Amino acid sequence: MRPNALRLSPLTLACALSSVVMASGLGGCEGGESAPPVPLGSAGSGGSGATGGSGGGAAGGAGVGVKADELFARGAYAVGYRQLEVRYRPGGGDERVLPLHVWYPARAGGEGPATYSVGGIVSLPSEGALAAPAIAEGGPFPLAVYSHGSGGDGLLGYPYAERFASHGWVVAAPSHVGNTALDDIAGAAAPLVRVALDRPRDVSAVIDAFATGLAGDALAGAARAERVFLFGHSFGGYTAFTGAGVDVDVEKLRGGCAAFGGCDVLEAPGVAEGFAAGFGDARVAAAAAQAPALVGFYAEGGLGALGVPVLLMSGRLDRTIPEAENAGPAWAGLDDPGDLRVELPRGAHFSFVSICDDLDPAVLETVRPGTADDGCGPAFTPVAEAVPALTAYLLGFARWHLLGEDEWAPLLRGEPLHPSVVVSTH
Repeated sequence: MRPNALRLSPLTLACALSSVVMASGLGGCEGGESAPPVPLGSAGSGGSGATGGSGGGAAGGAGVGVKADELFARGAYAVGYRQLEVRYRPGGGDERVLPLHVWYPARAGGEGPATYSVGGIVSLPSEGALAAPAIAEGGPFPLAVYSHGSGGDGLLGYPYAERFASHGWVVAAPSHVGNTALDDIAGAAAPLVRVALDRPRDVSAVIDAFATGLAGDALAGAARAERVFLFGHSFGGYTAFTGAGVDVDVEKLRGGCAAFGGCDVLEAPGVAEGFAAGFGDARVAAAAAQAPALVGFYAEGGLGALGVPVLLMSGRLDRTIPEAENAGPAWAGLDDPGDLRVELPRGAHFSFVSICDDLDPAVLETVRPGTADDGCGPAFTPVAEAVPALTAYLLGFARWHLLGEDEWAPLLRGEPLHPSVVVSTH
């Protein structure tokens, strides 16, 4: 969907999207048939330190510009979209039923465009995906899992997912029940301590579902589940870190839970034990965290002991999840040579979401006051520029670390692919 394509009326959106707008994991907006920003491809030497984006054309070896363009452009595949369910019992307890959004490389056969619907309240036609076409030949394809932010929905990862699927990936995005927009609308949101326990378990359940045949669904066998790329925004960034193997310090959580609610949940049977047992899924081979939340509750040394490469993304002007308290300490704790940091000097929390362009400004200010000061105002890099650039880094990083395409390393670690970003390595 193109930026500004979804400027719907306050009557349509003010109530239905009040919680969606509050989602800290809303996907960015780009795609469709619109032209992406011009990349600044460069083959740097890697190494340490930061490289800043100030414009200025390409540099480096032959073919570098073509490589950068490949990351910014849609791939060769048509994109299919389907909705499934994943059922599991975390810790042997009550069953969780997760709505699951899946994008995949497709074999187009006359299908119409997919419709993206949030609980039947809001329905948006997709310009980038088809409604449940057959899977393309050539699989199984690599698998990526996207985790939305608090009060969001798995559907909100569509801009990233459409790009990945067009390049030959299956992308699965669960809606974390108890922490979705619909839960907020219905007054059924779970305490955040409970959510923090459930989210990484949801990710493992999704990977399990693909590994065991999706209960016989037509997409069974479409993806390789033994090595997975896990990424998410805000609370989804926490999910990416913990799903990849970062432990939560239960005592830190007990001492700080009053700030966001759920201390009584932490004392319920099995909850503290669940955190102490950890959530790391050995099938997660690489991870990416955008403006990750709750970094202060990670176990001491946990980031350095992670054992998988991480792409860390943040905005220096983020007010919702301040960089100095979250992404900054996270980067200081990471030490894998394959790690990469991408910052938006003129970015903030909503620089990672499509909400700035998807909603009429009057509606946006009504349902989520303050967005103009946290990524959506004129002082910030436009989302229509930032999100495609972030998507290019995500795709290149996943191809480098999950597919073993090492040729992406010098491109990603060198001069920025777009002037809106700054890149750092260890």
